[in-house]
Amino acid sequence: MTRPAPAPVAPHTPTVPYWLDEPYAARPALAGEVRADVCVIGGGIGGLAAAWHLCDRGAAPVVLEARTVASGASGRNGGFFIAGPAPMYHDARARFGARAARIYRATLDAQEAMLAVAAQIGAREHFRIDGMLRLAVDAAEAQDVRAHHAALRADGFAGELVAAADLPAAVAHPDRLGLRLPHDGGVHPARWIRALAEALERRGARIFEGTRVSGPPELAGAGVIVRTEQGAVHADRAIVAVDGALATLVPAAADVRCKRLNMLATAPAPAGHLPCPVYARYGYEYAQQLPDGTITLGGFSDLDGPASWTEREELSVPVQERMTDYLRDELGVAAPVTHRWVGLVGYAPDPLPRCGLVPGSDGRVLALGGYHGTGHVQAWIAAAIASDLLTTGASADADLYDPVAGA
Repeated sequence: MTRPAPAPVAPHTPTVPYWLDEPYAARPALAGEVRADVCVIGGGIGGLAAAWHLCDRGAAPVVLEARTVASGASGRNGGFFIAGPAPMYHDARARFGARAARIYRATLDAQEAMLAVAAQIGAREHFRIDGMLRLAVDAAEAQDVRAHHAALRADGFAGELVAAADLPAAVAHPDRLGLRLPHDGGVHPARWIRALAEALERRGARIFEGTRVSGPPELAGAGVIVRTEQGAVHADRAIVAVDGALATLVPAAADVRCKRLNMLATAPAPAGHLPCPVYARYGYEYAQQLPDGTITLGGFSDLDGPASWTEREELSVPVQERMTDYLRDELGVAAPVTHRWVGLVGYAPDPLPRCGLVPGSDGRVLALGGYHGTGHVQAWIAAAIASDLLTTGASADADLYDPVAGA
């Protein structure tokens, strides 16, 4: 018997994010007081990556998550798995000079490391490495794509121009040009991150969900205390890994502002509509088709304007309406929209993540976040840097995300 198609979801109606819309049994909340080597605040990719790196270095972390693992930006994004800093590579070279190549190489290495960990813990199936297409939607952007490609080639990185005639039919147009990045792809973020959480517990980490931290880590004796509504963690050190909400627990990160990004997902569309993830109009639109035919689409944050700066997971109706039009009129997808949601991510005046020691913490508290919407891979790097700094006092990559470091 054929299952009836789901009814369309109105543009003003938020739903559970597509990635999180499946059964899940939450872990118990922290009750009372516990002791740990390191307390990690945040159960997204940044926090769990930090816990993974800490386990590699012999530490026994406790992870505190206010809601459930992957419930924040890590489970509310476009499901892209992409290398590089937030700016397109030629723009990154102009901003950061030679450091841009180090950042790009670090993200490529991080992709390989993440895939190796995923294979190790039985989660490799949640990734699809079929390349990503950066799409220029007009002649002006085509020039930018050529500059992007030339910068990659100059520094020995992979990338292939795709002529208009060879673009996927859903995005083809005579004035368009593509740049295929073979190392990128897609991921089911919630399944991968939740598998990572389970593997961490097998390695001895403790994870408490439904546990909201009351304020910044407090210095106490030679260690720190992280207080929650239900109890406290007494630890030698703490890592704050909460991306867009970083400034709420790390006042020194006040330049990281919280921004909403709108997303939607459809019922399954005919297979092959989008053969790989597509990043269009300087990254303002991004879409992919999942193995079951589902289309996920995000974008038009420029249409949201000043209203996008918010800490509330509240839809922008104009953006959702524009995405619906884009889905039908520009991608040619007729499948009904089944999910609409918002992810909150961290942005700073410069396009670099924040990662390092918190001023005034006597080296006991580190913070990472502010990934400018590109946190899945960069968070893995930031977490490794933080874990090195915490356990050894040094990291060869400590300057990668330093906003005041020289190029």
